[in-house]
Amino acid sequence: MSSTTEQDPLSIDRFVPHVSTVTASKGQTVGLFLRERVLAQGSARRPVILMLHGGFAPSIVAYDLRHRDYSYMAQMARAGFDVFTFSHTGYAPSPRPRMDDPVNVDASFQEHLVPHVLEAPHAPRYPFKLVSSQTEWDEIETVVDFIRELRGVDRVNLVGWSTGAPRAGGYAALHPDKVDRLLLYGPSQFFDREEPPATIPEPGAPTLLQTREFLLDRRWRDHVHDAAQIEDPHVCDAFWRELMAVDEIGAGWGREGFGIMRAPNRMNFGWKASLANIATPTLYLLGEHDNYARRIESWKALAAPQRMFVRVAGCSHFMQFERARHLLYRATAEWLTDGTFRGHAAGEFAADTNGALEPRAA
Repeated sequence: MSSTTEQDPLSIDRFVPHVSTVTASKGQTVGLFLRERVLAQGSARRPVILMLHGGFAPSIVAYDLRHRDYSYMAQMARAGFDVFTFSHTGYAPSPRPRMDDPVNVDASFQEHLVPHVLEAPHAPRYPFKLVSSQTEWDEIETVVDFIRELRGVDRVNLVGWSTGAPRAGGYAALHPDKVDRLLLYGPSQFFDREEPPATIPEPGAPTLLQTREFLLDRRWRDHVHDAAQIEDPHVCDAFWRELMAVDEIGAGWGREGFGIMRAPNRMNFGWKASLANIATPTLYLLGEHDNYARRIESWKALAAPQRMFVRVAGCSHFMQFERARHLLYRATAEWLTDGTFRGHAAGEFAADTNGALEPRAA
């Protein structure tokens, strides 16, 4: 389906057929949810962006928040790109195998469901983790090939936020011939392991949870250090409302009417190895209030021949919803157009709260 107004780009939703490699649905043809934002349909060939979401927020909440000017996708569509995002298995509106059964919530999170959803803690009926780095790279491959054929392009640009960075970076390392440029922001710190688990799927449970209080306060507002960092305080609640709107089951599981966020339990691996093998020109943005000391380790491991780092002042992990989103929009448009940002093609820089760059001290 599609919709548009005079001010807004088109919004086109599809489900891309994919033969699942997730153990819980292995061999089944599933539909991966894909959204496109573009100014208008036509014959003109525009550069293509595929945005890959992080560990909890699904694609359309992370990148297409319908609140004022906070849709990252819409901003990039207005800048002249065809912009896509999709949700991996385990994230709405894509399939969520085994996740609708509350007993399949990981034991460490079942306390949030007792007694209003579960009478008491319960062993999972499907006692395994759900997805892995490999199953997610497989899904990216399907979606990238679909977009390449749809738009008649050889390569796409990738944007990755949080865990979306190892998803994007890992795919780029595996398929450099299909990726033009990379933009990674708030990248995940290193995973606990580099090699795949000895046995897949690993024992565990399919579903993890995150409460509204944990997300909005402990993960976000606790890292806000001045009043101007979040220009519109209502964006936090808008973010949560959209999360609940795409997940009716999670919306019904939470206490006090707030709902709860669901995400798949993942078997992550290979992030450090991917960073050593990325050949794609890469721009890396990291907020100064975004667990900086740990996340910057992935920048140090990045071996791409053309790479640029920007430390963003006054910014947390939720860059696209804060004052720094303006820098993010500009950086994305410039880097993915010509491989530079504010005239620089490589190096390490610090951006002040107005977006001005200075060389970063070692």
